[in-house]
Amino acid sequence: MQETPEGQGGDNIIYIGKKPTMNYVLAVVTQINGGVHTVAIKARGNSISKAVDVADIVRKRFIMDLKDPSTENITIGSEELANEDGTKSKVSYIQINASTGKGRVNGASQDSTIYIGKKPTMNYVLAVVTQINSGMPGVVIKARGNSISKAVDVVEIVRHRFLPDLKDPSNHSISIKSEEMSNEDGTKSKVSSIQINIAK
Repeated sequence: MQETPEGQGGDNIIYIGKKPTMNYVLAVVTQINGGVHTVAIKARGNSISKAVDVADIVRKRFIMDLKDPSTENITIGSEELANEDGTKSKVSYIQINASTGKGRVNGASQDSTIYIGKKPTMNYVLAVVTQINSGMPGVVIKARGNSISKAVDVVEIVRHRFLPDLKDPSNHSISIKSEEMSNEDGTKSKVSSIQINIAK
């Protein structure tokens, strides 16, 4: 069966597919913060429940002034798609229109520090983009040990894919050091850490 490509489509449509839910949340938040007042979230078949999750996470955690889509902003139906063998079949779909008049993002922490851990990289990218788009002049990204490479990935994805007007942090905005941490057995050990300050 032929599928619509995942991600951003024409006319401000986000097509939900097999990627992690937070990738689509980031796509919706990014579009609305870019000045788009309505983003259509569309999914077929088994992805329908993920589309509902995306809309709910955007409304409750990041863009609080979205209109409630549970009234006139949801459509369901079926579409005929061509299969690989040339036959056609019908598949159910849902489309949820996420609309806002202001594009205001909620959820920035007061200290604007993001600690990188074991969550997927795109979760941290979303957190950085959300904070900066909510009015924060800058964000501090901190990571230790094995998470250091992920912190660098987060900064590069934010700068090159979502906020290209950020200052290059390569000069005076990066610091590295070692920190002493307590182990479970009561002993202490040192671990490397990095701090990257990014700002507009």
